[in-house]
Amino acid sequence: MDLNQRQLLLQAVFENAPLGIAIADSDGRFVEVNQAFLDMLAYAREEALTLSFIDITHPDDREETRRLSDEARLGKINSYQLEKRFVTRTGEFVWAIARLTVLRDAAGAVRYWLGIIENIADRRQAEKERQQMAAQVQQAQKMEAIGTLAGGIAHDFNNLLMAIQGNISLLLLNKEPHHRETTYLKNVETAVQRASELTRQIVGFARGGKYEVRITNLNQVLAKTADMFGRSKKEITVHTHLEKNLWSVEADQSQIEQVLLGMFVNAWQAMPDGGELRLTTTNAVVDPNDHQKPPDTAAGRYACISIVDTGVGMDAAVQARIFEPFFTTKTGGQATGLGLSAAFGIIKNHHGFITVQSQPGRGSIFRIFLPAAAQVPPPPPPPAQRRSDKTAHTILIVEDEEIVAEIGMQMLERLGYRALVAQSGAEALALFSQHQDEIDLVILDMIMPSMGGGVIFDRLRSLKPEIPVLLSSGYSLNGQALDILKRGCRGFIQKPFNIEQLQQKILEILTPGNSVIR
Repeated sequence: MDLNQRQLLLQAVFENAPLGIAIADSDGRFVEVNQAFLDMLAYAREEALTLSFIDITHPDDREETRRLSDEARLGKINSYQLEKRFVTRTGEFVWAIARLTVLRDAAGAVRYWLGIIENIADRRQAEKERQQMAAQVQQAQKMEAIGTLAGGIAHDFNNLLMAIQGNISLLLLNKEPHHRETTYLKNVETAVQRASELTRQIVGFARGGKYEVRITNLNQVLAKTADMFGRSKKEITVHTHLEKNLWSVEADQSQIEQVLLGMFVNAWQAMPDGGELRLTTTNAVVDPNDHQKPPDTAAGRYACISIVDTGVGMDAAVQARIFEPFFTTKTGGQATGLGLSAAFGIIKNHHGFITVQSQPGRGSIFRIFLPAAAQVPPPPPPPAQRRSDKTAHTILIVEDEEIVAEIGMQMLERLGYRALVAQSGAEALALFSQHQDEIDLVILDMIMPSMGGGVIFDRLRSLKPEIPVLLSSGYSLNGQALDILKRGCRGFIQKPFNIEQLQQKILEILTPGNSVIR
């Protein structure tokens, strides 16, 4: 191959190389660039040849570029590699790996610079998405562990409240409305109800915690909650835009209201001098490859609520922690407990997810995604009818907590029922086998040692398939409880409950003509 052929071949390689190639003089000003270089940075050749390596380097990366170039000029190194940003003709920047090699003359002085530039924007985006995915997995694992702990605390706490509520209900049965002790007892009952609301929030945060799940129109829930919030926070201007044909969702309406109100309050706190809150509902189809979708949620149809504020915004460090329990940016004891972590838990338990976009000084955008429901709302159950022959009924209460079992028995007897009590699964099955022709209803605690509520339910039904069972729990209507309801359980009652609530549930189940509660 002669010299001319060799030069033609090298020129062809230079022009057709997939990587950007640039040759600069000793001052770093370009004397030759290839087409890949021009395509990457959107320059015409004539424009590029008036520039230098420093000219096309992002201002934040110039200091390191100069430092390495100076070392090369001094002979300390002959080449270097640097991952940095290059500025395009339109002012945007492209992440690339620059490999610079010094070409020296016979005396060792710098004659030319050879730069090979590899665009790594796609690689960096993929790495960013991988890191986001890993962070989401870590966050989900952390929140699941905390949620399990919260659920256990809520269960035990509700059992204690059940003992207090049960005793209060029994004492109030003997008191006239104007009795001097009635007020005190009502005050205690109010405190129990407030404590129960706290456990409701904790259960909402905990894994699997839902109470009444039904087909829900999010437009109605959002409008109601926004109206209530707007009346109390006059300094905030609330704008709403609701999707006319928004997909329905399966949700616990009170918990979704709790989520929205908590997020509205969070936005209000981010706008201390007033501002605007924009609320929008839309239908969204989430792609399996959507990087904002957590890895443990499904792709598909979602109803989306967007909450946009004009507040102070958040940096990346704060955004990474906002869903942690008790995390706050407030000072002076203004922290608000579970805060946004309750919202995170509730939406996760509804198989949805929340995304956040925010920058300091530019407000925040929260988006709540809830899976679209597949069915239409069921008709409401028929009203319960009071029975006159309740004394004929025998009820077996299965409860491992002794004080709760005792209160349950007393409440049933005060209502006129005959009560049998079992404090374990084995005892319940033995009593039921002995009295199954007499027992008309079983009130079954969901969480039992050794033999869980689900196993007890199945064994009771194997002995007497038509026996009505009312499920009771200090936790919530979670996945296992819902599964038991679908297998034929007649209802669910959440602890703590009072004697009137217990009576209503029993009447709903034992009244002829009432359908099975699903």
